[in-house]
Amino acid sequence: MASDDTTTVLDEAGTGAVKLMLSKLEDHDVTVVFEMVGGVGPIGDLAAEAMKNRNIDL
Repeated sequence: MASDDTTTVLDEAGTGAVKLMLSKLEDHDVTVVFEMVGGVGPIGDLAAEAMKNRNIDL
């Protein structure tokens, strides 16, 4: 788990891979990803975007 002083950055390939993974997951699993990362960081942002686009509520 990353500490508060760690910054995670995804490059284009990493961002594309996460978006692809999220697109293959069921709605519930997207919310699990969002919750596992605490809704923060680039993966949390991408999961939140996927949830918004798919109209998924927590």
